[in-house]
Amino acid sequence: MCGRFTLTKKEVVKDIYDIEVQPDFNISPMSNVLVLTKDISSDLVSPRIVKWEYSPSWAKKPMHIFNVRSETLHEKPSFKESLRCVFVVDGWFEWFRSGNKKIPYYHTVRNNIFHLAGIYNKNGCAIVTKESTGKPSTIHHRQPVILESNEIGSWLIGDKIFNSGITKDVSIYEVSTYMNSAKNNDSKCIQRV
Repeated sequence: MCGRFTLTKKEVVKDIYDIEVQPDFNISPMSNVLVLTKDISSDLVSPRIVKWEYSPSWAKKPMHIFNVRSETLHEKPSFKESLRCVFVVDGWFEWFRSGNKKIPYYHTVRNNIFHLAGIYNKNGCAIVTKESTGKPSTIHHRQPVILESNEIGSWLIGDKIFNSGITKDVSIYEVSTYMNSAKNNDSKCIQRV
């Protein structure tokens, strides 16, 4: 799963995507998030702000879907009409269960901005997840699908990319339970314990 993530490097986002964002150290579901989408008519990839909460267009009430399993993405009716998007992030949080305690861990890739596979429609977006491999598997059995920069275009046009080699570059460290509250949104959320 991926229940929280970060996008803190506002200068890098401005340089790469020419869009202004505020540093966010604790992005939670229902937040407006930065994603990349592909214009069908022009093949142009562009940034946009979308709500992190997916519901199929036919749903009578919100379904509050935040994560989508890659294994069933192409099977479930809820996702048949979805389009592809790419989340722009610089880290994500995952909790390790130890008895009845949940310990938060922060995951980064090369301490820089990276990209997660996603889907979206007019109602919102969701992160695509897969079975964890490598270091992330020591914390949780699911992880987001991480895309290399050269895989973004392929993902957006519909290719199935669920096993990028970038997982080997993930760094993980324990952080304080301070980040458990979505109200807390400062650098203390990503400080090592």
